[in-house]
Amino acid sequence: MSEINGMTMGGGEAVAGSIVLRSDAPLVGHTQWLAKALSEAKTSGRGFVLLTPNTTKITRSLSRLLSEVGAGWIVEDGRGGWFVGDTGQRVSRRPDGIFEGEDSVSDHYAREGLAQDRGGIFLRAEALRPRRITTTVGHLAEAVCTELTGSAPIGWGVQEPVTQPWSVKDISSTYSREKAAGHFLHFVGPLGERRLTGSLQIQKPRNGVVEHVEAALERTEPLTLDERVSLAHMLHGQSVRWGTAFQLVGGDPGVVAPFYTGAPVPAAAVFGPEALKGHDPAEVVSFARSLGAEWCEVLGDKPKRASLAVILADTPSETRRHPAEILDELTSRLVGTHAAANVGTNAGA
Repeated sequence: MSEINGMTMGGGEAVAGSIVLRSDAPLVGHTQWLAKALSEAKTSGRGFVLLTPNTTKITRSLSRLLSEVGAGWIVEDGRGGWFVGDTGQRVSRRPDGIFEGEDSVSDHYAREGLAQDRGGIFLRAEALRPRRITTTVGHLAEAVCTELTGSAPIGWGVQEPVTQPWSVKDISSTYSREKAAGHFLHFVGPLGERRLTGSLQIQKPRNGVVEHVEAALERTEPLTLDERVSLAHMLHGQSVRWGTAFQLVGGDPGVVAPFYTGAPVPAAAVFGPEALKGHDPAEVVSFARSLGAEWCEVLGDKPKRASLAVILADTPSETRRHPAEILDELTSRLVGTHAAANVGTNAGA
């Protein structure tokens, strides 16, 4: 572990004396050592940088965590330069030692990195629960895992790999009523050749308890229409504020590689009552269909519990726009352009 004079990403403010943790491991997760370094950076008011060679990948859960805490993942390009691991943005070092982002993308990141025989599903969803003594957390993660694998998660933990047997009761008793503002947990699905991995972020705004779930599962076949509709009904049953399932081709969706592996393609989306508030459901359904949604319905017969479910085709056609464009425009219509970034319309590469 070493310190540098400071770091700024994309023109942001420099953080003096950022802690830099270097790892040469092929795959880096939210391990005990990394958690310790993150905690030290937070306690001391410094920034945090994970520095790796261009052969190292990180878990998607760690990528999410680094983004949430404002930390950086910097990759050495092998030629004396650096770039941001999950975007490819070049990073330079000023004479005063501060690292800052440039306006170009590293050639190393842009190289061909697709593995055509690999791919899978990545899902994001968020639910708001009332803050009560009886409030439990973990049900959304459990429902997502069960829907995608047929079984509930087998374990959870505050680091990777997880160490605790899966238990909504234990998670709830530990985190749903604690005074701390938020918690970041990991969970895993049943053992098998392809294993689901995910993160559960618990936040506590004034109006309740928020569960933010992200899950990834490698699989060889794309989601069928029936599977997409089933996913939408599951998310509606969990009373999500929003939820989006993406399909990725070119690599394991549970890890993030330091090179471009293709853009995720949205397959299904659900917008909850908050997003539908102030909109005529019939008009929204008609709008989604006019954009090219393959299937679209309002689920639930009560306005305060209704959800809009949208199923998107894998590829555009002469009469159908790209699924990412459809989802972006529909999201902007329902929640506005500023809020769209928080509704999971972009899964990241």
